[in-house]
Amino acid sequence: MKKICRWLPRAAGVALFVALCLPAIAKDESGDEQVQMIVNLVSDRDKEMRAVGLEQIRTAVKGTAATKQFAAELPRLPAQSQAALISALADRGDVAALPAIVELLQNGKDESVRVAAIRAVGTLGGTTELPLLLKSLSSQNANEKSAARSALRRMRGERVTAAMAQAMKDAPPPIHIALIEILTNRRALNTVGSILADAKGDNAEVRKAAVAALSQLASAEQVPEMLQAVLKAAKGAERDEAEKAVALVCSRIEDPEQQAPVAAWSKLAPQDRTALLTTLGRIGGSKASLVVHDAMKSDDAQQREAGLKALCNWPDATVADELAALAQKSDDPAKRAMLFNAFVRVCSQRDSRTDLERLERMKQALSMARTDEERSLAINRARTAYAVESLRFVQPYLDQPEFAQIACETIVELAHHREIREPNKPEFDAALDKVIKLSRDEVVVERANRYKKGETWERPKPPEAADSE
Repeated sequence: MKKICRWLPRAAGVALFVALCLPAIAKDESGDEQVQMIVNLVSDRDKEMRAVGLEQIRTAVKGTAATKQFAAELPRLPAQSQAALISALADRGDVAALPAIVELLQNGKDESVRVAAIRAVGTLGGTTELPLLLKSLSSQNANEKSAARSALRRMRGERVTAAMAQAMKDAPPPIHIALIEILTNRRALNTVGSILADAKGDNAEVRKAAVAALSQLASAEQVPEMLQAVLKAAKGAERDEAEKAVALVCSRIEDPEQQAPVAAWSKLAPQDRTALLTTLGRIGGSKASLVVHDAMKSDDAQQREAGLKALCNWPDATVADELAALAQKSDDPAKRAMLFNAFVRVCSQRDSRTDLERLERMKQALSMARTDEERSLAINRARTAYAVESLRFVQPYLDQPEFAQIACETIVELAHHREIREPNKPEFDAALDKVIKLSRDEVVVERANRYKKGETWERPKPPEAADSE
């Protein structure tokens, strides 16, 4: 029948083969002749015939005996057919194929075959095969490493995630970090305890990965231990990220009055309580406010400074007036800059306030500003007030060389929002024409031209977001 089908045009031949031969194959679940016919199809030079055979393996011929017969053919096939058959066996979902697939993963020479075997182990394997995938995760071959990461994300069962957490203990930092990221992707809540230990460990890069994982996986019960992770983090960027992770976990607590972990904080040593004031500031709320304001009135200079920093970390605009008043009164340039920046940050947030209220706060910031840097910040953040009035506020700064570039950026960001651009097209077009003439940024000019034509522009995704797709 196959020979007859070959005399016909390709599409017709394949269709005839499917119609006449495969129903007979499907009736016999274990016949060697039928299995061999499918195997012959898989190694056929015609890709459409190969596709027919692979589909039969995936869906039509049932039973463990047939799985073993198909898998037994793997060593006799060319590499391209091996990879395709491995993929079909994985889709078949029968673990009886695993021994033959593992053999090719361990001893195969062809990259495409090893990559297919790694993927199949992720579908069919369990804790027994986990060491093989961990070895592939350490591979110098980028395709094998990527396949291993994907396979580890897909392996089923809490026993697998528990085994991964156990494997992290002895893994070198790059693999340790990769496993933390994989467990996060799997939302492996049963491994949070291990990740908490990592967040308090001695390796800074592992700590950072663990803290990022906890921001997604941890719950209120883990917050007291997360405070210890904040204390372990190096001051600066690492500690900032650790504090933000705690604040994010706390923000998921439904009752706002219970979000700040003041009870856990109060049990710590005095120096640790002072160090964690800035963390409480990021969480906010009335309980944190009492603690922070007490610190700001303390006789101890270190506590007063920590309290002020905590206020500057506040998550919302409820402290805006206090920040403005303190900034206006401060004679210390560094503290004043910190307070001013905090004021602009909380007042420019997209929250329940109206756009015009947000814009009024940016006008207030501009009136408070003492340096060109502070004025630039106010002009920049006006982009968060989606209103034509924001365009009118920013547009005059196109004519001031020291602010022209930041004004160009802000106007383009405002124009990005079709709902305010289209009803005010003449005003926006005039402003965008000036942006096109003045901007030294090619992307800003491109966006201005596109918005004038009514076209859209997609903001590039961060590399990590693109990699995860």
